[in-house]
Amino acid sequence: MATNNDEPSSAYAASPLLSDRMSVLCLKPEYVGNVNGNFMHGIESLDTRYGALRRVRGDGNCFFRSFIFTLCEHLLPSQGAEDSNAALRCRIQDKIQKSKSELVAIGYSDVAIDAFWETFVDYLAAMETRSYAELVQDFQTEGGEAEYLVWYMRLLTAGYMKKNAERFQPFIDGPYPGQTVAQFCATEVEPMGKECDQPQIAALTEALEVGVKIEYLDGSAGAGEPLQSYVCSTVDATERQAPVFITLLYRPGHYDILYLRERGNEHEHAT
Repeated sequence: MATNNDEPSSAYAASPLLSDRMSVLCLKPEYVGNVNGNFMHGIESLDTRYGALRRVRGDGNCFFRSFIFTLCEHLLPSQGAEDSNAALRCRIQDKIQKSKSELVAIGYSDVAIDAFWETFVDYLAAMETRSYAELVQDFQTEGGEAEYLVWYMRLLTAGYMKKNAERFQPFIDGPYPGQTVAQFCATEVEPMGKECDQPQIAALTEALEVGVKIEYLDGSAGAGEPLQSYVCSTVDATERQAPVFITLLYRPGHYDILYLRERGNEHEHAT
């Protein structure tokens, strides 16, 4: 799987943390004149299946920010999906509520993580009454509490990898020879702005029992050929396949959020 190689820059700093929803075709101007015409074919293919795209700042945190924002979208009360969203909200609240003691048990400082954990717990508790517009504004606010949620995603990922170090060590040995899982997490997972690759994605989806689908726009698929995609999911505590409702677009070095056309008018009125 390709790596998210976002690098902080003045251009990225000037872009919003999270954009409003827009047509997938908005990507076309970026590839005008590109010698690889497959990018244009890929955008047109995506447009037949996805009704909208939401850009995410390319500051190295784009996967985690995309993941937690899209998850939060599904935790909001939504007409026609009240029961499923409420059940998911309760499950995620329970996982986050228990997460601090689990992280402390594997070596994290209670004092160091308490403020981030408490912010997350409080944010989830208010989700039932939060509006969609408020959610978007939260994630568009520089230095806002949503950034605490982004970092806590990193912490959950690192904690899960450390707890399952034997399984994740082989993924570390190749690109990071000589590093333990704990060392890898300290340098590549926990700090904000660090790229995200397959081990982190697998760890986060397993930790929260929430699947993610990633569509690749990398110029490899020609006209009429399907784009490469990757689904990272797991089974939940009841041995059922974890739901896959987070769909992201990967372009070399970056992740954005995709919205299926089949989702109907769930949040069409919102930004």
